[in-house]
Amino acid sequence: MSVYYKTNWLDMVKISKVLSDSSRGIKVKNSRDYIALARKGLTVKQLNQILDFAKISLKQVSTMLSMSERQLSRYEEDKIFKRDISAHLIQITELYRFGYEVFEDEIKFQAWMNSEIRALGGQKPINLLDTPFGINDVRNIIGRLEYSVYS
Repeated sequence: MSVYYKTNWLDMVKISKVLSDSSRGIKVKNSRDYIALARKGLTVKQLNQILDFAKISLKQVSTMLSMSERQLSRYEEDKIFKRDISAHLIQITELYRFGYEVFEDEIKFQAWMNSEIRALGGQKPINLLDTPFGINDVRNIIGRLEYSVYS
């Protein structure tokens, strides 16, 4: 099953700024560019831009990626992550883009991500972002909220 995200122009501009890397000639213009980007790999510099965009800490992302915070902090800015880690980071970034769009307020979305959600078995959405399945579950709940479907 393919999932296509509805993305407005302004949201894509934000994502493009976060995920593009002019030093390597990587320009993200739409969600189809995510495949090539994951294959080329994200850099630590791009990771730092994602952390700033999503307002998550290095400690939180280290848990999501199953890497130590110390290991991540030691990498140089031009270190390129492997395809699986890059794809995971892109999925997290896209989830936050979608959440910001639906909630229409970054602070409200951040609060929701750190709240215990009944539809997720009382878990905090942020704690489920360590697997693609968790990311998908969180995205589905956000999608339900977008259409005012009780969860």
